[in-house]
Amino acid sequence: MIKTLTSKINNLIASNQTLLLVFFSSMFILITFAGTRLFFSDEGVILNQFYNLMNGSLALKFAKINVTNGVFIAVGNSLYGKFSYSLLILSLPVYYVLKSIDSVYGAHLFLLQLWALSGGFIAYLIAKNRKDAAISGILTYFVLIAVNLYSFKPIYFPKWGEVLSIEFTNIIITSFIILLVYLLFKSLFNNKIAIFASFFVLLATPVSFYALTLKHHNLAIFLTLLAFLLFHRYSEKKDNRFMYAAYLSAGLCVWTRVLDGAVLLVSLLVMDLIIFRRSAKYIVTISLIILISLIPFFSFNQLILGDPFKVIEVTPLASTPMAMTNANEFISLDESPAGAQQLALMDRLGYTWNPDISPNWLRVLADVLYLKTGNTFGILLISPFLVLAVIFVIERARNKVSFNTMDKIFGLYFVLLLGAYSLLYILFNINYLISIITDTPVVLEYRYLLAGYIVLLYFALRIDKIRDLIEIKLKKIAGYCVISVPLMLVAFKEVSPAPFLDSYYYASLITSAVLLISALAYLLSADNKRFNALETWIISIIALSLAEASLLLLFYYWVATMTYISPSQNYTILPALENLLKWMYQVVL
Repeated sequence: MIKTLTSKINNLIASNQTLLLVFFSSMFILITFAGTRLFFSDEGVILNQFYNLMNGSLALKFAKINVTNGVFIAVGNSLYGKFSYSLLILSLPVYYVLKSIDSVYGAHLFLLQLWALSGGFIAYLIAKNRKDAAISGILTYFVLIAVNLYSFKPIYFPKWGEVLSIEFTNIIITSFIILLVYLLFKSLFNNKIAIFASFFVLLATPVSFYALTLKHHNLAIFLTLLAFLLFHRYSEKKDNRFMYAAYLSAGLCVWTRVLDGAVLLVSLLVMDLIIFRRSAKYIVTISLIILISLIPFFSFNQLILGDPFKVIEVTPLASTPMAMTNANEFISLDESPAGAQQLALMDRLGYTWNPDISPNWLRVLADVLYLKTGNTFGILLISPFLVLAVIFVIERARNKVSFNTMDKIFGLYFVLLLGAYSLLYILFNINYLISIITDTPVVLEYRYLLAGYIVLLYFALRIDKIRDLIEIKLKKIAGYCVISVPLMLVAFKEVSPAPFLDSYYYASLITSAVLLISALAYLLSADNKRFNALETWIISIIALSLAEASLLLLFYYWVATMTYISPSQNYTILPALENLLKWMYQVVL
């Protein structure tokens, strides 16, 4: 009986080895950098919303953290946060589970053990010798635990439990995002390309950065990807149930982020009704499903604004401060004693303030895609590899190949996403993308366009010769990338005379331009010795582009930590990382 059960478990693990490796790698990497640091003032508002929700109120009666400025709205005599409750409701059961664990032996210790367990499971999955796999996993687990238990000091859960719960929920959601990327790209291409795509999203896009915040952007990404995967399943199997589920996901996305969900919903409707030419009965059915999926959205509008059709996100902010009672275990973020040094550090790193922003919307779109305004980089500078998406149309036209169904929905979604922000700016002077630069000047990327990274990745990998090259040389690309990151770190620190942000800007511009030109030459060249040399060159540039993106993410995390307003309250899940950061803080500041 026991042998049979063990055999079944081993077979189940073996049949899903890559899937499990992708998921646990994501969990391991994200928990590595998790902690109590808050990056946005918005996170204080979200934390207050969560605390009051736990205490049975949508109105902000109690303050868990001292946030004086933020996106609050006033309705009558009540104060509300402006953020969706979708992520917060998902975080409630996580909070109560962690609270129960904390009462037994400690929530922080549990998260640390989960991290070590993820590392052990990774070692088990990648072991070449199956007989030694279990030993490798167990040894890895105990080594990781031992290294961190030596200086372990538990994070006080009654004070920081809400922060840890929302962040851990985001980490779980992001790990499932990486899993969805793997499943979608495996279905669209093959296993190796799916592995490349999943680790690209994890290590070379800001998606992983937002897993370590209290923001709800990654939940919107998860629901968007889920809808795309379900749409693809329908296009393969012609089972309407997949489309019904896709519409449910899109409706929940509207609740999470209105504009993102609306763009997703319109994309699905256009493809479904125009391309697939549906019957009247089907249209009635999906209309009911969409209405059902929008119930949470309408309900919270009603509960907060008194009207289901009013949208919280476009409600004017409160103009006068309203008092809240301090909660139990109130978090007071005092000004950092090294505030002047922190600001000087950012100046040395190349941060600029109050940049000139062009009123021309075409210039704004250029900034969003390929330029830099203030401290905020365009998508193709954050992840230079994505510049290959530009070649997709050229390759399709050259080979006279028509667009398939997934090309159309991804392209439609991306155009509608940029178009929606453009129309809001042109028609109503609502400049959400520009507000990222003006309202959060330390932010390096456009968080409202996170889904765009995955869409552009899809189009970059739709180039047949590039995709085949990555598939064949995947291990070499990974090896080059691993070597490049520390070398680039040394180069940026010791060799480059310019501040980091300027150095990265020019390096990324050059890398993306060289990759674009080299890829075009590669597509137009014939098989010969020069062709083989060009392959080697492109592999190197692809690896360099991935290394640059990963380095920027590490820098993003590091500078956000070094300039945190209350460094003495920055507790990480990993004690070893906390000690390293404290040492770096003392040395740097």
